[in-house]
Amino acid sequence: MSVFGERLLKWIEENPSVIYPAVRRNEVLGWLRMGLEDLSVSRPRNRQQWGISVPGDSDHTIYVWVDALINYLTVDGFAQSDVLPFFPPNVQVVGKDIVRFHAVYWPALLMAANLPLPRRILAHAHWTMGAQKMSKSIGNVADPFVDIERFGVDALRYFIVRNGGIADDGDYSNDEVIVRYKKDLVGQLANLAARCLSERLGADLNVFARIGREQLDHAEPGDIALRDMLVALPDRVHVLFEQGEFGRGLALVFDALAVANKHVTENEPWLMVKQAPVPERLQVVLFYSLEAVRLASIMLLPVMPIKAAHLLDHLDITDNERMWTDARFGAGWQPLDRLRQSKPGVAQLFPKLE
Repeated sequence: MSVFGERLLKWIEENPSVIYPAVRRNEVLGWLRMGLEDLSVSRPRNRQQWGISVPGDSDHTIYVWVDALINYLTVDGFAQSDVLPFFPPNVQVVGKDIVRFHAVYWPALLMAANLPLPRRILAHAHWTMGAQKMSKSIGNVADPFVDIERFGVDALRYFIVRNGGIADDGDYSNDEVIVRYKKDLVGQLANLAARCLSERLGADLNVFARIGREQLDHAEPGDIALRDMLVALPDRVHVLFEQGEFGRGLALVFDALAVANKHVTENEPWLMVKQAPVPERLQVVLFYSLEAVRLASIMLLPVMPIKAAHLLDHLDITDNERMWTDARFGAGWQPLDRLRQSKPGVAQLFPKLE
């Protein structure tokens, strides 16, 4: 192992994004600069009886981490084929407590075998409860099946991704799940969709493509801030998602929804619809709100695949209009071979918690 120390150090220094977050990268660099000791790839059988025997020496077994790490190769057909279709993966996601094995031992083994090195190692933090490490003996553990039954799988996914830590540990509590459920999912996302898909307001989805083009060219002063936020949002979220900062990316999505909610409140479309004739401005206001919902739903699909898809169903966004490339301001309302028609019932998307 020691002979690979300088090569490992050079590899990480020349590829600063290969280990993320920076605190884990610095941790690994610290170990390497202190110097590596050689690693024994076997253990006496009396210490590790269940391990794989060393070929030709039944008194010793293969060190468990050497055996475990090599599985990344064997699962892809290593030693049975010259072609490895999936290795190395684009990213390996590991817990912060096993960074040494994945960012030091593993690349050293690959160097020794003259095989490709990891493209990226994303080391996430842990979950605590009550600011303490979860422990069965203490009793501060969460039952995921109970919580899924209570909150729904998508709402729980959202909380875990939004509050889970990359650099720092996330703290789990049902109270915090409820806050995210009520404040974000009900109060921002579902509330905005329900308000603007009301049959009373009469959102015409078939004029939104034209409105989107017009708003890119010229927007009213009161619309510019929201327009610019929605135009920039997908790229900003994409950068954070690529880094592994999913919580920060989701925060941007819900910040935009909060601005959209404020925008519709200030413009009062429920009063516009009572005017005779109904002003064209009504559809512009509804466009901004429902465009925010459409963009948010596409960006939420990896996190809440069921609920986000249902929201897009309510907007009559077809299955082939739900890729990340469709998350562009005004891009999702192009004419179909039929009229787009919103679907009622969005208010029931996130049921009231008992």
